[in-house]
Amino acid sequence: MSARPNPPGVERRLRSNTIGLPGVLFQSITTMAPAGAIAFAFGAAIPFTGIALPLAVVIALVVCALIALCIGSLAKHLPSAGGYLTYVSRSLGSSAGWMTGWLCNLSYVAAVPFTLLGQGFAADSFVTSTFHVSLGWAAWAVISAVVVFSLTYFGIKFSANAGVVLGVVEIAVFVLLSAWLIVTAGSNNTAAVFNPASSPQSEFGGWQGVLFGMIFVFLAFGGFESSAPLAEEARNPRRTVPRAILLAAVCIGLLFLFCSYAGIVGWGTGNITAYASDENPWGTMAKRVWGPFSVVVFLAILNSGLACANGNVNAATRVLYAMGRTQTLPPAFAHLNRFRVPDIAIFVTMLAAVVFSLWPGFVYGPKTAYALLGTLVALPIIAVYIATCISVPFFYRRERPQEFSVVSHLFVPLIPLVVLTFVLYFQFVPPPAPPLNLAGPIFAAWFLLGIIVVLVLRFSAPQSLAASNSIYVEPEEV
Repeated sequence: MSARPNPPGVERRLRSNTIGLPGVLFQSITTMAPAGAIAFAFGAAIPFTGIALPLAVVIALVVCALIALCIGSLAKHLPSAGGYLTYVSRSLGSSAGWMTGWLCNLSYVAAVPFTLLGQGFAADSFVTSTFHVSLGWAAWAVISAVVVFSLTYFGIKFSANAGVVLGVVEIAVFVLLSAWLIVTAGSNNTAAVFNPASSPQSEFGGWQGVLFGMIFVFLAFGGFESSAPLAEEARNPRRTVPRAILLAAVCIGLLFLFCSYAGIVGWGTGNITAYASDENPWGTMAKRVWGPFSVVVFLAILNSGLACANGNVNAATRVLYAMGRTQTLPPAFAHLNRFRVPDIAIFVTMLAAVVFSLWPGFVYGPKTAYALLGTLVALPIIAVYIATCISVPFFYRRERPQEFSVVSHLFVPLIPLVVLTFVLYFQFVPPPAPPLNLAGPIFAAWFLLGIIVVLVLRFSAPQSLAASNSIYVEPEEV
């Protein structure tokens, strides 16, 4: 397929190729924000799952591991900064692929203000309680945005190295604290956490509560696939990217299972409602068992937020870059600075992040806005996962029939497809309370806008839309 000539300043590919497996792996891990997810996303799931939170984590771990296999099976043949944009375009057609990239952008871009909000009130709470100085959550959100911009603007190698250091620190702290909580829980250790009947929502034997709460569990897992858009900046991307995605999903999934169990039994199953109402339940538990040394937990959570925003900006801007490169979005998104990163895409992403963290934060309060943005992050990425699962059998039957396997390319995608469909259904039936019910209409409006753009592109620039299924990694680099 011939590519359209590039406008001045627009590169066909990123051409960095400086990141090995550790950097690519920690792009996924830090985007998952293990410490932040454990501290906040799991707390948002508790009102629905109750003490059955670890059961929801087990299901999400299995589903995400299968999704990782699906993504990996596409990534090894289609290494591209477009990620899902390219995978679905080659499998289901350029229109479906562009829509998938459009939804992916919503999730990744919304994840940055979501993280800044969490970072804002967590930092303000920590500094106020420790140093008795209150700048307000908004100030800390803006400060965090400046730090994240600095991490992402000066080259992917610098950003990736920072991600490795930040990720190792937060994981080590939470593993140690979780082990401590389990040991000190004593008789509170119980297998009831794996029983759906332990959910406070009794419909369908408690499964409704587990499945509804899974939107926040999937939010915690969200990002395990975010190394896919770094394919053009990775060494041996056909091997490195699939391995990184699977390792991130499984290893951090096991960490989530360990920590979710520790949090439930460490808090105490008899008073679990207080867990969800606590501003920082893990900070509370850390103070109880570690006393003044609990400060390291607060620092790990703050560290996690920076690492997560760093990873989401990297992922979001690479997808914007890929869509700008094909001119299905403004070509300015594909402009690279002297550090070989898409600078215009970074500026736009960070500006949107600041606006959409401060605006809903002031309107609804930072915690409610955090939950709203979290739901908005999860809905499109679940839709993207569904599209990816559907793509696998089509791609292999059409382009790799000699490799097609009924087990690997049909049954493996089918399992997460069914589970995710149920999870998506229970986000709307029954409808959530305001303002969380706004996430659905916002998602629908974004989807409708994407359809309009696709229709315009099909008639005005079909060659640009068709370029969505191109890859830009040279044979000698794979």
